[in-house]
Amino acid sequence: MKTKKLINYGKAAFICLGLLVSACTNEDFEESEQINNTQLEKKSFLGETLYVKPIGNGEYIAGDVIYNESMFDNGDFDINPVPGEVEKLGLAPGVTKWPNNTIIYVLSNNLTSNQRQVTLESIEQWSSKTNIKFKERTNENYYVTIRNNGDNCNCANASLGVQGTRGTINMGVRTGTGVMTHEIGHTLGYLHEQNRSDRDQFVQIFPENIQDGAISQFRISNNSVNPGPFDVKSIMIYSSFTFSKNGQPVMLELDGTRIPFNGRLSAEDIAGTNLLYPDGDGGGDGNDICEGIEEWSRNIRYNVGDRVTYQGFLYERDFNSWNQIGKCGDTQISDICEGVDAYNGSRNYATGDLVTYNGYLYRKLEGRGWSNQGRCTSN
Repeated sequence: MKTKKLINYGKAAFICLGLLVSACTNEDFEESEQINNTQLEKKSFLGETLYVKPIGNGEYIAGDVIYNESMFDNGDFDINPVPGEVEKLGLAPGVTKWPNNTIIYVLSNNLTSNQRQVTLESIEQWSSKTNIKFKERTNENYYVTIRNNGDNCNCANASLGVQGTRGTINMGVRTGTGVMTHEIGHTLGYLHEQNRSDRDQFVQIFPENIQDGAISQFRISNNSVNPGPFDVKSIMIYSSFTFSKNGQPVMLELDGTRIPFNGRLSAEDIAGTNLLYPDGDGGGDGNDICEGIEEWSRNIRYNVGDRVTYQGFLYERDFNSWNQIGKCGDTQISDICEGVDAYNGSRNYATGDLVTYNGYLYRKLEGRGWSNQGRCTSN
């Protein structure tokens, strides 16, 4: 299952997912380093414990996922927050999806010709089968940089969701298309399938075979809410031997079937992505943008991409919050960010100041906090 892959990880190292050869019959998994528990720090992510390794500049890594300091919380997390309420976690609470269904990217000069080709093939996987679009950066202030990490392996790691100019996908020298397609999934905000809350109905985990420091890679997260059924063919699931310390399987289907790394988007990956990143903006047809949209209800558990009305405004569900995208009564969604400068970390802001950040409009609150005012609609 793809969609909202909001789960926890425990091993802080590059994980390298091997491409399958000969129609998914072989696995070739590689790792660039071994990390033990003493190298990890304990954090809270979406209200649950996460063990990560600090890598500098306010960033942390767990498995093949890069987190920003601002994504961590104090242990309090509301899976279904009220639209319009003041965000408590600063500029980038939890995980944020890409505005306008578009990943803005920069290709680093240190990429080899093969890495560039692999990147373009992986982009084609997503753009030809889902609503996701890609745009090479011109002057956008939020983007992901794709670069060569120099490791001689089929390995990579990626920032989780939109992380401003710090977002990265780090490729190994031999990174293949399947691994890169997987990493783009993380950049879209997806985590791993085996951490879903319903996974024990479909797979069996063997902790005795898992490497030291990697057990949290296979823990269940109650905050992993994914539309559609569990999917052993997902691009976002580990293989049966990822993080094995003894050559024995760490995960099998309940009937004992080995789980390969699929290397390409499954039917459920495609369907789930199109739910989280729906096509079209829902406005501009001459009707009220809120027409046909139901009022928010505390008794409903919403999915990413769902839209509601609340106190006269139209909101869209992000991974951990709501984004205001327009005012009811308007006939089209206008760009609320027009004329507003991008956030500048070197500047001191006063209460009430507006900035854009990661494709969203924020208002400065009294103290250190910022309130999400809605999504920018221009590309």
